[in-house]
Amino acid sequence: MNSFSKNSLITFVTEIAFFVLGLLSLIIITRVLGPEGKGIYSLIILVPALLINFGSLGIGGANVYFVGSKKYKVQDIVSNSFFLAVFWGAALILAFWALLQFDFFKSFIHFDESYSFYLWIVVFSIPVSLVYSFFQNIIRGNGDIVNYNKIRLLEGSLAFLGVFVLLLLLKGGIFGAVSSYIISILGAAFLTIILVGKISKIRLSLNKALLKDSVVYGTKVYIANALSFLNYRLDIFLIAFLLQPSAAVAAVGFYSVAVAIAEKMFIVPGTFSTVLFPKISSAESSDANSFTPKVVRHTFFIMIVLSLFLFFTSRFLILFFFGSAFLPAVAPLLALLPGIIAFGVGGVLAADLGGRGKPEIAVYSSFSCLVINIILNIILIPYLGILGAAIASSISYWVDTLVVLIAFLKISKNRLFEVMIIKKNDFKDYYCLIPYLKESLKFKNKTINK
Repeated sequence: MNSFSKNSLITFVTEIAFFVLGLLSLIIITRVLGPEGKGIYSLIILVPALLINFGSLGIGGANVYFVGSKKYKVQDIVSNSFFLAVFWGAALILAFWALLQFDFFKSFIHFDESYSFYLWIVVFSIPVSLVYSFFQNIIRGNGDIVNYNKIRLLEGSLAFLGVFVLLLLLKGGIFGAVSSYIISILGAAFLTIILVGKISKIRLSLNKALLKDSVVYGTKVYIANALSFLNYRLDIFLIAFLLQPSAAVAAVGFYSVAVAIAEKMFIVPGTFSTVLFPKISSAESSDANSFTPKVVRHTFFIMIVLSLFLFFTSRFLILFFFGSAFLPAVAPLLALLPGIIAFGVGGVLAADLGGRGKPEIAVYSSFSCLVINIILNIILIPYLGILGAAIASSISYWVDTLVVLIAFLKISKNRLFEVMIIKKNDFKDYYCLIPYLKESLKFKNKTINK
Protein backbone atom coordinates (compact mmCIF):
# COMPACT_ATOMS: atom_id res chain seq x y z
CA MET A 1 0.00 0.00 0.00
CA ASN A 2 1.28 3.50 -0.80
CA SER A 3 2.01 6.11 1.85
CA PHE A 4 -1.17 8.06 1.06
CA SER A 5 -3.40 5.08 1.83
CA LYS A 6 -1.44 4.20 4.95
CA ASN A 7 -1.46 7.79 6.27
CA SER A 8 -5.12 8.16 5.40
CA LEU A 9 -5.95 5.01 7.34
CA ILE A 10 -3.96 6.14 10.38
CA THR A 11 -5.72 9.48 10.20
CA PHE A 12 -9.11 7.80 9.78
CA VAL A 13 -8.61 5.57 12.83
CA THR A 14 -7.54 8.59 14.86
CA GLU A 15 -10.55 10.55 13.62
CA ILE A 16 -12.82 7.68 14.66
CA ALA A 17 -11.32 7.86 18.16
CA PHE A 18 -11.71 11.65 18.05
CA PHE A 19 -15.31 11.19 16.91
CA VAL A 20 -16.12 8.86 19.81
CA LEU A 21 -14.52 11.19 22.35
CA GLY A 22 -16.28 14.18 20.79
CA LEU A 23 -19.62 12.38 20.76
CA LEU A 24 -19.28 11.43 24.43
CA SER A 25 -18.38 15.03 25.28
CA LEU A 26 -21.34 16.29 23.26
CA ILE A 27 -23.71 13.89 25.02
CA ILE A 28 -22.55 14.99 28.48
CA ILE A 29 -22.68 18.71 27.60
CA THR A 30 -26.10 18.40 25.98
CA ARG A 31 -27.72 16.32 28.71
CA VAL A 32 -26.27 18.34 31.60
CA LEU A 33 -26.81 21.83 30.17
CA GLY A 34 -30.10 21.21 28.34
CA PRO A 35 -31.29 23.04 25.19
CA GLU A 36 -30.83 26.58 26.52
CA GLY A 37 -27.50 25.91 28.24
CA LYS A 38 -26.22 24.13 25.13
CA GLY A 39 -27.26 27.13 23.04
CA ILE A 40 -25.37 29.52 25.32
CA TYR A 41 -22.26 27.30 25.27
CA SER A 42 -22.38 27.06 21.47
CA LEU A 43 -22.49 30.84 21.15
CA ILE A 44 -19.65 31.28 23.66
CA ILE A 45 -17.19 29.08 21.78
CA LEU A 46 -18.44 30.23 18.39
CA VAL A 47 -17.49 33.89 18.83
CA PRO A 48 -13.74 33.27 19.41
CA ALA A 49 -13.79 30.67 16.62
CA LEU A 50 -15.15 33.38 14.35
CA LEU A 51 -12.33 35.74 15.34
CA ILE A 52 -9.68 33.04 14.84
CA ASN A 53 -10.97 32.11 11.40
CA PHE A 54 -11.13 35.74 10.31
CA GLY A 55 -7.85 36.63 11.96
CA SER A 56 -5.72 33.64 10.99
CA LEU A 57 -4.80 35.30 7.64
CA GLY A 58 -4.59 31.85 6.04
CA ILE A 59 -1.18 31.27 7.62
CA GLY A 60 -2.01 27.67 8.50
CA GLY A 61 -2.72 26.76 4.89
CA ALA A 62 0.35 28.68 3.74
CA ASN A 63 2.45 26.73 6.24
CA VAL A 64 1.33 23.42 4.75
CA TYR A 65 2.09 24.64 1.24
CA PHE A 66 5.51 26.18 1.94
CA VAL A 67 6.74 23.36 4.17
CA GLY A 68 5.57 20.80 1.61
CA SER A 69 7.07 22.66 -1.35
CA LYS A 70 10.31 23.42 0.60
CA LYS A 71 10.38 26.93 -0.77
CA TYR A 72 11.43 28.33 2.63
CA LYS A 73 13.36 26.95 5.57
CA VAL A 74 11.26 25.37 8.29
CA GLN A 75 13.08 27.58 10.80
CA ASP A 76 11.70 30.72 9.14
CA ILE A 77 8.20 29.29 8.88
CA VAL A 78 8.22 28.35 12.57
CA SER A 79 9.51 31.74 13.70
CA ASN A 80 7.04 33.66 11.56
CA SER A 81 4.16 31.54 12.84
CA PHE A 82 5.08 32.09 16.48
CA PHE A 83 5.52 35.83 15.97
CA LEU A 84 2.16 36.22 14.24
CA ALA A 85 0.31 34.03 16.73
CA VAL A 86 1.49 36.12 19.69
CA PHE A 87 1.09 39.63 18.31
CA TRP A 88 -1.84 39.09 15.98
CA GLY A 89 -3.64 37.09 18.66
CA ALA A 90 -3.33 40.05 21.04
CA ALA A 91 -4.69 42.33 18.30
CA LEU A 92 -7.74 40.09 17.88
CA ILE A 93 -8.48 40.32 21.60
CA LEU A 94 -8.45 44.11 21.30
CA ALA A 95 -10.65 43.87 18.20
CA PHE A 96 -13.23 41.87 20.15
CA TRP A 97 -13.27 44.48 22.91
CA ALA A 98 -13.79 47.21 20.32
CA LEU A 99 -16.67 45.32 18.68
CA LEU A 100 -18.40 44.94 22.03
CA GLN A 101 -18.81 48.71 22.14
CA PHE A 102 -21.45 48.40 19.41
CA ASP A 103 -24.96 47.29 20.39
CA PHE A 104 -25.54 45.72 16.98
CA PHE A 105 -22.61 43.33 17.50
CA LYS A 106 -23.92 42.40 20.95
CA SER A 107 -27.35 41.58 19.55
CA PHE A 108 -25.89 39.72 16.59
CA ILE A 109 -23.89 37.35 18.81
CA HIS A 110 -26.72 37.25 21.37
CA PHE A 111 -24.34 38.73 23.96
CA ASP A 112 -25.54 38.45 27.55
CA GLU A 113 -23.78 39.92 30.59
CA SER A 114 -24.58 36.74 32.55
CA TYR A 115 -22.09 34.72 30.52
CA SER A 116 -19.68 37.48 29.45
CA PHE A 117 -17.05 36.19 31.92
CA TYR A 118 -17.02 32.78 30.23
CA LEU A 119 -16.82 34.42 26.82
CA TRP A 120 -13.79 36.47 27.82
CA ILE A 121 -12.01 33.36 29.11
CA VAL A 122 -12.27 31.80 25.68
CA VAL A 123 -11.35 35.04 23.88
CA PHE A 124 -8.11 35.34 25.87
CA SER A 125 -7.11 31.87 24.63
CA ILE A 126 -6.98 33.10 21.01
CA PRO A 127 -3.15 33.53 20.84
CA VAL A 128 -2.69 29.97 22.11
CA SER A 129 -5.24 28.70 19.59
CA LEU A 130 -3.30 30.40 16.79
CA VAL A 131 -0.02 28.83 17.93
CA TYR A 132 -1.77 25.47 17.93
CA SER A 133 -3.24 26.00 14.46
CA PHE A 134 -0.07 27.34 12.83
CA PHE A 135 2.27 24.74 14.36
CA GLN A 136 -0.11 21.86 13.70
CA ASN A 137 -0.07 22.75 10.01
CA ILE A 138 3.73 22.86 10.00
CA ILE A 139 3.73 19.27 11.28
CA ARG A 140 1.15 18.34 8.66
CA GLY A 141 3.10 20.02 5.86
CA ASN A 142 6.22 18.17 7.00
CA GLY A 143 4.40 14.90 6.27
CA ASP A 144 4.50 13.79 9.92
CA ILE A 145 0.99 12.34 9.93
CA VAL A 146 1.64 10.18 13.01
CA ASN A 147 2.42 13.14 15.27
CA TYR A 148 -0.33 15.19 13.62
CA ASN A 149 -2.77 12.52 14.72
CA LYS A 150 -1.29 12.29 18.21
CA ILE A 151 -2.13 15.97 18.65
CA ARG A 152 -5.70 15.41 17.50
CA LEU A 153 -6.07 12.45 19.85
CA LEU A 154 -4.73 14.42 22.80
CA GLU A 155 -7.10 17.31 22.10
CA GLY A 156 -10.12 15.00 22.03
CA SER A 157 -9.01 13.09 25.13
CA LEU A 158 -8.46 16.24 27.20
CA ALA A 159 -11.81 17.68 26.10
CA PHE A 160 -13.64 14.51 27.13
CA LEU A 161 -11.81 14.18 30.47
CA GLY A 162 -12.47 17.84 31.22
CA VAL A 163 -16.17 17.52 30.46
CA PHE A 164 -16.45 14.28 32.41
CA VAL A 165 -14.76 15.64 35.53
CA LEU A 166 -15.68 19.35 35.54
CA LEU A 167 -19.19 19.13 34.12
CA LEU A 168 -20.53 15.68 34.99
CA LEU A 169 -18.80 14.89 38.30
CA LEU A 170 -18.23 18.37 39.74
CA LYS A 171 -21.35 19.87 38.09
CA GLY A 172 -19.52 22.98 36.96
CA GLY A 173 -22.24 24.03 34.51
CA ILE A 174 -21.27 26.32 31.65
CA PHE A 175 -18.02 27.18 33.43
CA GLY A 176 -17.08 23.47 33.47
CA ALA A 177 -17.87 23.11 29.76
CA VAL A 178 -15.87 26.22 28.84
CA SER A 179 -12.95 25.17 31.05
CA SER A 180 -12.85 21.78 29.33
CA TYR A 181 -12.61 23.51 25.96
CA ILE A 182 -9.72 25.69 27.19
CA ILE A 183 -7.88 22.72 28.72
CA SER A 184 -8.04 20.78 25.43
CA ILE A 185 -6.63 23.72 23.47
CA LEU A 186 -3.84 24.38 25.97
CA GLY A 187 -2.82 20.72 26.09
CA ALA A 188 -2.82 20.29 22.31
CA ALA A 189 -0.90 23.56 21.84
CA PHE A 190 1.72 22.44 24.37
CA LEU A 191 2.29 19.20 22.47
CA THR A 192 2.58 20.99 19.12
CA ILE A 193 5.21 23.32 20.60
CA ILE A 194 7.23 20.31 21.82
CA LEU A 195 6.99 18.53 18.45
CA VAL A 196 7.80 21.63 16.39
CA GLY A 197 10.69 22.34 18.76
CA LYS A 198 12.22 19.03 17.67
CA ILE A 199 12.10 20.17 14.04
CA SER A 200 13.41 23.69 14.54
CA LYS A 201 14.18 26.29 17.17
CA ILE A 202 11.20 28.47 18.05
CA ARG A 203 12.10 32.14 17.90
CA LEU A 204 10.13 35.36 18.06
CA SER A 205 11.40 36.72 14.74
CA LEU A 206 10.02 37.65 11.35
CA ASN A 207 11.16 36.83 7.81
CA LYS A 208 9.59 39.61 5.75
CA ALA A 209 9.93 37.82 2.40
CA LEU A 210 8.19 34.75 3.81
CA LEU A 211 5.56 36.93 5.42
CA LYS A 212 4.82 38.57 2.09
CA ASP A 213 4.52 35.23 0.27
CA SER A 214 2.51 33.74 3.12
CA VAL A 215 0.08 36.64 3.02
CA VAL A 216 -0.22 36.45 -0.79
CA TYR A 217 -0.88 32.71 -0.73
CA GLY A 218 -2.57 32.72 2.66
CA THR A 219 -4.97 35.52 1.78
CA LYS A 220 -6.57 33.27 -0.82
CA VAL A 221 -6.80 30.46 1.72
CA TYR A 222 -7.86 32.93 4.41
CA ILE A 223 -10.74 34.33 2.40
CA ALA A 224 -11.84 30.84 1.41
CA ASN A 225 -11.63 29.60 5.02
CA ALA A 226 -13.39 32.67 6.39
CA LEU A 227 -16.20 32.33 3.86
CA SER A 228 -16.37 28.59 4.46
CA PHE A 229 -16.55 29.14 8.21
CA LEU A 230 -19.40 31.59 7.73
CA ASN A 231 -21.15 29.02 5.59
CA TYR A 232 -20.77 26.55 8.45
CA ARG A 233 -21.70 28.85 11.33
CA LEU A 234 -23.49 31.99 10.14
CA ASP A 235 -26.82 30.18 10.31
CA ILE A 236 -26.40 29.83 14.09
CA PHE A 237 -25.97 33.59 14.45
CA LEU A 238 -28.92 34.23 12.12
CA ILE A 239 -31.13 31.86 14.13
CA ALA A 240 -30.26 33.79 17.30
CA PHE A 241 -30.77 37.12 15.50
CA LEU A 242 -33.96 36.43 13.52
CA LEU A 243 -36.02 34.38 15.96
CA GLN A 244 -37.80 35.73 19.00
CA PRO A 245 -35.36 36.15 21.94
CA SER A 246 -37.47 33.86 24.14
CA ALA A 247 -37.02 30.96 21.70
CA ALA A 248 -33.70 31.83 20.07
CA VAL A 249 -31.26 30.34 22.60
CA ALA A 250 -33.09 26.98 22.80
CA ALA A 251 -33.35 26.93 18.99
CA VAL A 252 -29.59 27.41 18.78
CA GLY A 253 -29.22 24.48 21.19
CA PHE A 254 -31.36 22.20 19.00
CA TYR A 255 -29.68 23.31 15.78
CA SER A 256 -26.16 22.98 17.21
CA VAL A 257 -26.88 19.33 18.04
CA ALA A 258 -28.12 18.67 14.49
CA VAL A 259 -25.04 20.34 13.03
CA ALA A 260 -22.68 18.52 15.42
CA ILE A 261 -24.07 15.13 14.41
CA ALA A 262 -24.11 15.90 10.68
CA GLU A 263 -20.57 17.27 10.71
CA LYS A 264 -19.23 14.07 12.26
CA MET A 265 -19.47 12.73 8.71
CA PHE A 266 -16.62 15.06 7.79
CA ILE A 267 -14.28 12.44 9.24
CA VAL A 268 -14.05 10.93 5.76
CA PRO A 269 -13.26 14.01 3.61
CA GLY A 270 -11.25 15.50 6.47
CA THR A 271 -9.05 12.41 6.58
CA PHE A 272 -8.41 12.44 2.85
CA SER A 273 -7.89 16.21 2.68
CA THR A 274 -5.39 16.17 5.56
CA VAL A 275 -3.11 13.83 3.63
CA LEU A 276 -4.01 14.97 0.09
CA PHE A 277 -3.03 18.65 0.38
CA PRO A 278 0.70 18.13 1.15
CA LYS A 279 0.84 15.22 -1.30
CA ILE A 280 -0.52 17.29 -4.19
CA SER A 281 1.79 20.18 -3.23
CA SER A 282 4.79 17.98 -4.04
CA ALA A 283 3.29 15.92 -6.89
CA GLU A 284 3.37 16.26 -10.68
CA SER A 285 0.10 17.53 -12.14
CA SER A 286 -0.37 14.36 -14.20
CA ASP A 287 -0.22 12.24 -11.04
CA ALA A 288 -2.70 14.50 -9.29
CA ASN A 289 -5.09 14.35 -12.25
CA SER A 290 -5.41 10.59 -11.95
CA PHE A 291 -5.06 10.25 -8.18
CA THR A 292 -7.55 12.81 -6.85
CA PRO A 293 -10.58 11.41 -8.78
CA LYS A 294 -10.09 8.09 -7.00
CA VAL A 295 -10.09 9.84 -3.64
CA VAL A 296 -13.25 11.78 -4.56
CA ARG A 297 -15.03 8.62 -5.70
CA HIS A 298 -14.36 6.93 -2.38
CA THR A 299 -15.39 10.05 -0.48
CA PHE A 300 -18.68 10.42 -2.34
CA PHE A 301 -19.54 6.74 -1.92
CA ILE A 302 -18.76 6.62 1.81
CA MET A 303 -20.59 9.88 2.49
CA ILE A 304 -23.74 8.52 0.80
CA VAL A 305 -23.58 5.33 2.89
CA LEU A 306 -23.15 7.31 6.12
CA SER A 307 -26.00 9.66 5.16
CA LEU A 308 -28.36 6.74 4.56
CA PHE A 309 -27.42 5.34 7.96
CA LEU A 310 -28.18 8.66 9.66
CA PHE A 311 -31.39 9.09 7.68
CA PHE A 312 -32.87 5.91 9.11
CA THR A 313 -31.42 6.13 12.62
CA SER A 314 -31.36 9.87 13.42
CA ARG A 315 -34.49 9.90 15.59
CA PHE A 316 -33.33 6.90 17.59
CA LEU A 317 -29.80 8.28 18.01
CA ILE A 318 -30.96 11.68 19.23
CA LEU A 319 -33.52 10.14 21.58
CA PHE A 320 -31.02 7.62 22.96
CA PHE A 321 -28.01 9.92 23.35
CA PHE A 322 -29.55 13.34 24.04
CA GLY A 323 -33.05 12.65 25.30
CA SER A 324 -36.55 13.55 24.13
CA ALA A 325 -35.91 17.25 24.84
CA PHE A 326 -33.70 17.37 21.73
CA LEU A 327 -36.05 15.63 19.27
CA PRO A 328 -36.63 18.99 17.47
CA ALA A 329 -33.08 18.50 16.14
CA VAL A 330 -34.18 15.54 13.96
CA ALA A 331 -35.79 17.53 11.13
CA PRO A 332 -32.87 19.94 10.57
CA LEU A 333 -30.43 17.02 10.76
CA LEU A 334 -32.22 15.23 7.93
CA ALA A 335 -32.35 18.44 5.88
CA LEU A 336 -28.59 18.93 6.34
CA LEU A 337 -27.57 15.49 5.05
CA PRO A 338 -27.66 16.19 1.27
CA GLY A 339 -25.57 19.31 1.76
CA ILE A 340 -23.08 17.51 4.02
CA ILE A 341 -22.51 14.93 1.26
CA ALA A 342 -21.80 17.71 -1.22
CA PHE A 343 -19.59 19.72 1.11
CA GLY A 344 -17.53 16.64 1.90
CA VAL A 345 -16.72 16.11 -1.77
CA GLY A 346 -16.06 19.82 -2.20
CA GLY A 347 -13.57 19.76 0.65
CA VAL A 348 -11.47 17.08 -1.02
CA LEU A 349 -11.52 18.92 -4.35
CA ALA A 350 -10.58 22.19 -2.64
CA ALA A 351 -7.59 20.44 -1.00
CA ASP A 352 -6.43 19.28 -4.44
CA LEU A 353 -6.77 22.75 -5.95
CA GLY A 354 -5.01 24.30 -2.96
CA GLY A 355 -2.15 21.83 -3.39
CA ARG A 356 -1.84 22.93 -7.02
CA GLY A 357 -1.39 26.52 -5.81
CA LYS A 358 -4.93 27.56 -6.79
CA PRO A 359 -6.70 28.23 -3.49
CA GLU A 360 -8.51 31.19 -5.04
CA ILE A 361 -11.03 28.79 -6.61
CA ALA A 362 -12.22 27.91 -3.13
CA VAL A 363 -12.78 31.65 -2.59
CA TYR A 364 -15.14 31.81 -5.57
CA SER A 365 -17.04 28.72 -4.46
CA SER A 366 -17.30 29.82 -0.83
CA PHE A 367 -18.44 33.31 -1.78
CA SER A 368 -21.17 31.93 -4.03
CA CYS A 369 -22.21 29.58 -1.25
CA LEU A 370 -22.28 32.38 1.34
CA VAL A 371 -24.42 34.73 -0.73
CA ILE A 372 -27.03 32.04 -1.34
CA ASN A 373 -26.80 30.88 2.28
CA ILE A 374 -27.52 34.36 3.67
CA ILE A 375 -30.39 35.05 1.27
CA LEU A 376 -32.08 31.70 1.91
CA ASN A 377 -31.57 31.92 5.68
CA ILE A 378 -33.16 35.38 5.83
CA ILE A 379 -36.11 34.11 3.79
CA LEU A 380 -36.61 30.71 5.43
CA ILE A 381 -35.72 31.11 9.13
CA PRO A 382 -38.65 33.44 10.02
CA TYR A 383 -41.09 30.91 8.51
CA LEU A 384 -39.47 27.51 9.10
CA GLY A 385 -37.13 28.22 12.02
CA ILE A 386 -34.15 25.88 12.32
CA LEU A 387 -35.52 23.65 9.54
CA GLY A 388 -35.29 26.64 7.19
CA ALA A 389 -31.67 27.22 8.28
CA ALA A 390 -30.83 23.59 7.49
CA ILE A 391 -32.48 23.71 4.06
CA ALA A 392 -30.64 26.95 3.24
CA SER A 393 -27.32 25.41 4.27
CA SER A 394 -27.89 22.24 2.25
CA ILE A 395 -28.69 24.13 -0.95
CA SER A 396 -25.74 26.50 -0.55
CA TYR A 397 -23.34 23.60 0.13
CA TRP A 398 -24.25 22.09 -3.23
CA VAL A 399 -23.54 25.40 -4.94
CA ASP A 400 -20.11 25.49 -3.29
CA THR A 401 -19.26 21.98 -4.45
CA LEU A 402 -20.46 22.51 -8.01
CA VAL A 403 -18.11 25.49 -8.41
CA VAL A 404 -14.98 23.60 -7.28
CA LEU A 405 -16.07 20.49 -9.20
CA ILE A 406 -16.40 22.40 -12.47
CA ALA A 407 -13.00 24.02 -11.89
CA PHE A 408 -11.36 20.67 -11.13
CA LEU A 409 -12.85 19.02 -14.21
CA LYS A 410 -11.55 21.86 -16.38
CA ILE A 411 -8.03 21.82 -14.89
CA SER A 412 -7.59 18.04 -14.68
CA LYS A 413 -9.36 17.23 -17.96
CA ASN A 414 -11.34 14.51 -16.20
CA ARG A 415 -14.93 13.56 -16.94
CA LEU A 416 -17.70 13.89 -14.34
CA PHE A 417 -18.34 10.14 -14.33
CA GLU A 418 -14.65 9.45 -13.73
CA VAL A 419 -14.58 11.72 -10.70
CA MET A 420 -17.89 11.00 -8.95
CA ILE A 421 -18.97 7.41 -9.63
CA ILE A 422 -17.18 4.63 -7.77
CA LYS A 423 -15.83 1.78 -9.90
CA LYS A 424 -15.83 -1.94 -9.34
CA ASN A 425 -12.03 -1.97 -9.07
CA ASP A 426 -12.18 0.70 -6.35
CA PHE A 427 -13.65 -1.81 -3.91
CA LYS A 428 -10.39 -3.74 -4.00
CA ASP A 429 -8.82 -0.85 -2.09
CA TYR A 430 -10.88 -1.72 0.97
CA TYR A 431 -9.54 -5.27 1.06
CA CYS A 432 -5.98 -3.97 0.87
CA LEU A 433 -6.59 -1.84 3.95
CA ILE A 434 -7.10 -4.76 6.34
CA PRO A 435 -3.43 -5.37 7.31
CA TYR A 436 -2.83 -1.65 7.68
CA LEU A 437 -5.97 -1.29 9.77
CA LYS A 438 -4.40 -3.64 12.30
CA GLU A 439 -1.23 -1.54 12.23
CA SER A 440 -3.21 1.66 12.73
CA LEU A 441 -5.10 0.18 15.67
CA LYS A 442 -1.77 -0.72 17.27
CA PHE A 443 -0.67 2.92 16.74
CA LYS A 444 -3.81 4.16 18.47
CA ASN A 445 -3.43 1.82 21.43
CA LYS A 446 0.23 2.77 21.89
CA THR A 447 -0.68 6.46 21.77
CA ILE A 448 -3.44 6.07 24.36
CA ASN A 449 -1.27 4.02 26.70
CA LYS A 450 1.55 6.57 26.73
